[in-house]
Amino acid sequence: MTAHTPDSAGTALRAALEGPAFRADPHAVLRRLTASGAAHRCEPAGAPPQLLVTGYEAARAVLTDPRVSKRSERAGLEPGWLMSGVRDEVGVDYMLTMDPPEHTRLRRVVARAFTPQRVAALRPRTREIASRLVDDVLAEETPELVDGFAARVPIAVICELLGVPLGDWDRFRWASEQIVAPVAGADREEAYVWMSGYLAELIAGKRAEPGPDLLSALAGDAGEDRLTDPELVGMAFLLLIAGYETTANLIGAVLLGLARQPDLLEALRADPGLVPAAVEEFLRVDGPVLTATERFATEDLEVGGMPVRRGDMLLVSLAAANRDPARFEAPDTFRLGRPAGGHLAFGHGVHHCLGAPLARMEAEVAVTVFVRRVAGLDLAVAETDLQWTPGLLMHGVRRLPVSVVAAEDTGDSGDSA
Repeated sequence: MTAHTPDSAGTALRAALEGPAFRADPHAVLRRLTASGAAHRCEPAGAPPQLLVTGYEAARAVLTDPRVSKRSERAGLEPGWLMSGVRDEVGVDYMLTMDPPEHTRLRRVVARAFTPQRVAALRPRTREIASRLVDDVLAEETPELVDGFAARVPIAVICELLGVPLGDWDRFRWASEQIVAPVAGADREEAYVWMSGYLAELIAGKRAEPGPDLLSALAGDAGEDRLTDPELVGMAFLLLIAGYETTANLIGAVLLGLARQPDLLEALRADPGLVPAAVEEFLRVDGPVLTATERFATEDLEVGGMPVRRGDMLLVSLAAANRDPARFEAPDTFRLGRPAGGHLAFGHGVHHCLGAPLARMEAEVAVTVFVRRVAGLDLAVAETDLQWTPGLLMHGVRRLPVSVVAAEDTGDSGDSA
């Protein structure tokens, strides 16, 4: 591969994406980019040239293009480049970093255990968890809804689904935050090593004494294409991080939206059957993932009218695509009655999120329980004081202190979603 010198515009864009304005309001930065084109050079020094894709049609095309790989070595690069522009020396190999046919085999095995029936069976337990957490929220003078509710629901559910002891979650949460951090460091290596070792021991225990959980089902699979132990560790690794981080961000986005839009809270209280539509629109307008994980061009091609060279890293901005005015009318406006579907919040193509039904179920149940118990909701801090997850990957409010008005007890904490 020939040497490449980053141009000044690409370097400036990368700096902007790492700056305070982007952290404060990524949608404003992405809106300006989308208005000027579907793809943009975004080039950190010392890393592969990068292209940020913001247009909806261009994003869908990249996510399904067989000339685009999840493996940097297939594009003539060293393995392990990350979207942050650094090399990951200690990462676990898992489904998200694979191409077909390896990816196809792993996804097929997990899909056998990760069934709609298993997700549906978790709904009553999710409702119990959310109801208990709302009790805790209403007992606080100034509740903090991320740590107290939005994060706790998926933490409890994913631990139950996988058979991970809930008491171990604080360490898992720390490891998850280090692994998805925008800049790699010693803490990331420690997090990888700890989580990999823990999961290997946990899976060995599931083989010896299986339970009703998903990890036991995967560990006990005797099919011809069953997962090896390293593949099981990688799969558990991915499900834990993705199952917690993205769903916590999604529930947090809905709760923040309810605090900003009192009329929406009132509408959902009057008709909880609208909650699934509200969750779907929040997925589009304020989804939990800003940018899909890195991909690499294995040959020269064109994306959004921009030439792409073999070895270029492609970063697909799901957030920008979901607000592309060429695809969505009034894209920055939350519309409860907007036709569902079409957004890319869970990706597209072979890497479309396998856990999307679980994330939707958790968010719908959690929000339904919440709106039935809370009649009024206001931010307890100024909008400018809200803190957001840093980096290009995840998008979520980190703390959400509020004042709440409890609804009269209806005696019904169920969900109709």
